[in-house]
Amino acid sequence: MLNGEYGTQQRRRSAVLMGAIALAFFVIALKLYMLQIAHHDEYRTRAEQNAMRTVPVEAVRGRILDRNGRIIVGNRPAYTVGVIPAEVAEDVERLDSVFAPVLGIPRLVICSKVRGQHRRLHRPLEVMRDTPFSAIAYLEEHRHELRGVVYFVESRRRYPYGRLGAHLLGYVRELRESQLVTSRDQGYALGDFMGQSGIEATYEERLRGQKGEEYQEVTVSGRVVESLRREPVRGTDVRLTIDLHLQQVAEAAMDTVKRGALVAMDPRSGEILAMVSRPTFDPDVFSFVVPPEVWRQLNDDEERPLFNRATMGTYPPGSTAKMITAIAALENDVIDTNTTFRPCTGTLWYGNRRYSCWAGKGHGALNVIHAIEASCNIFFFQLGDRVGLDRWSETARKFGLGEPTGVDILPEDNGIVASTEAYDRRLGRWRWGRGEALNVAIGQGITLVTPVQMVCYVSALGTGSLVTPHLAAGFIDADGTEQLVQPSDPKAIEVEPELLATIRHAMILVTEGARGTAHRSRVPGYHVAGKTGTAENPHGEGHSWYVGYVPAEDPVIAVAVICENAGHGSDVAAPIAGALFRARLLDGEEPRNAEGPQIAQGGGIGSAEP
Repeated sequence: MLNGEYGTQQRRRSAVLMGAIALAFFVIALKLYMLQIAHHDEYRTRAEQNAMRTVPVEAVRGRILDRNGRIIVGNRPAYTVGVIPAEVAEDVERLDSVFAPVLGIPRLVICSKVRGQHRRLHRPLEVMRDTPFSAIAYLEEHRHELRGVVYFVESRRRYPYGRLGAHLLGYVRELRESQLVTSRDQGYALGDFMGQSGIEATYEERLRGQKGEEYQEVTVSGRVVESLRREPVRGTDVRLTIDLHLQQVAEAAMDTVKRGALVAMDPRSGEILAMVSRPTFDPDVFSFVVPPEVWRQLNDDEERPLFNRATMGTYPPGSTAKMITAIAALENDVIDTNTTFRPCTGTLWYGNRRYSCWAGKGHGALNVIHAIEASCNIFFFQLGDRVGLDRWSETARKFGLGEPTGVDILPEDNGIVASTEAYDRRLGRWRWGRGEALNVAIGQGITLVTPVQMVCYVSALGTGSLVTPHLAAGFIDADGTEQLVQPSDPKAIEVEPELLATIRHAMILVTEGARGTAHRSRVPGYHVAGKTGTAENPHGEGHSWYVGYVPAEDPVIAVAVICENAGHGSDVAAPIAGALFRARLLDGEEPRNAEGPQIAQGGGIGSAEP
């Protein structure tokens, strides 16, 4: 009896155990069915997503150096936080609520970025650049709660000299959608940075380098198990022709100018030594994502701080064009160096129109050399009437006016050279008269030039050759190997050397003569050849011009300066050029951190001229 009862209990236990085992096998089989058959495609995709992650490794952008190898644009490390849309999509609202306050960004920013992304599902989508280290520390501590959130180190531009050379250097900025459409084939992706202006844009292909990638095997929780890295290729350094010391002097001198530009160049080679445009901007604001309100402010500013006046600003040349008028007259035998006209008494009547000289009492009888020295309008009015528009235009084009110089930063304006064809096109045939030649002869009328054109023009006066201005001197690879830039050969201008010698003598008198207007550009111990000018401006006070070079016998630096609405060239532009001349010839080569010379306004030596 007892044995029978015991046996029954044993059979019962065995049945329960077998039932439990059968149930367990059934559950396992059901789970396997759900994983491998019913939801096979879904779980396979999720497994692949969880198993491998591709994180881009940004290449370090090439640096920009001055001619002596001093860094004027470098790089600094910065943390960038991103999210992988495929990994956070199901929990993005919770992630947004938890992590947005840590990053200090508005709520729903992460949500909008993830939900609006349909292309980069398995690659990090940048949420915040230049992330504070406190946010990175939080991410490390709470990584298990922030699945799909990653961070990586990128390089950002560093400007050790602040705003120095902002227009010539340019800036980098995150690609816009419109740029991505045209740049995708070049390896760019949303969130990448690209040079937008200046050297950064011109040499973007060399500076950017080649991105690498890190392939990460991760667990479902986001922990990296193993990684394989394809290293990026560092960008090439660009060594410029810019002299840091001269650039600093130029920047300081132009700080007294509200709007204008300066270009200093080696007239023998076309190497640009300094370039300044005013007003300027801080390129560092573009080294991370630019807030919309900052971008609007820069673009809506009436002073146009992003506009490079050195290559794009167009102005009447004023009296700096009188050498063109003189050359056109001398080479076409309209006059010789001894010819004089009706003496200047301060006014000249031409038909029923009265033309004035800047010197109210007049200059008396002058030949062409002393007319350039004194910048006598009355002499050049009479000379322009005899030369005519088309001979003037032909001479102006010999010096490169009316067409791009070929400088290696874009965009560049062509300017306008006055001619009968240009007046017909601008005003209409028969709607202008012969008297326009008088205005053109003193650099007014419809002629427009850029500062970079003017530095090439005055360089050609000094050397007899037209050069192509350029900013790049060489490209330096990561191993230190430099590929030098081979500049274009100078092009001899079709003007007799004896005639150029006459013009140079007159330009020296502009600086040294009793009636000269550029005394404030002098350099002790050197002869300076120059010309001031004041271009009439219908919207306010005239623009102040200066062009010149030194030493007059064998020039090593040429300068063109334009100061908008600043008055007489002798008072404003000439002293600025003089500061550059003295820095090049008298100062040491080491750059200075102190501010450059302060340019006093007004009260110049000698007479001012329009």
